[in-house]
Amino acid sequence: MIKGRPCKVVNISTSKPGKHGSAKCNFTAIDLFTGDKKEAISPGHANVDVPFVHRVEYTVLDIDDSGFFSLMANESGDMREDIRCPEEGEGEKARTMFNAGKEVVVTILTAIGEDRLVDCKENTKNN
Repeated sequence: MIKGRPCKVVNISTSKPGKHGSAKCNFTAIDLFTGDKKEAISPGHANVDVPFVHRVEYTVLDIDDSGFFSLMANESGDMREDIRCPEEGEGEKARTMFNAGKEVVVTILTAIGEDRLVDCKENTKNN
């Protein structure tokens, strides 16, 4: 967590302790939901908050007129209808595949109460 946002750390650099201070760690990270680059500097002995990140695959049952998915979790069978299909990127790909009549499986990343579509693919498994 950097500045209250869940991030993926891409680089950590450390500085040597000075005459009157402790070593410092410089974290460079990418926000999981916005893609923004973030940086934070903290003492080497300090604790760092780590978010719980869940990655779940869902089968797309429907995409309604307002742009929300109707999803069913592949593992548990739980239903979700609170995730909006993005207009660009993976959302556009999912909408195109769904409209072509294909069975679509999407991967949703969840952390600190936020959700993001991170992957979309055609279901090739015949259940």
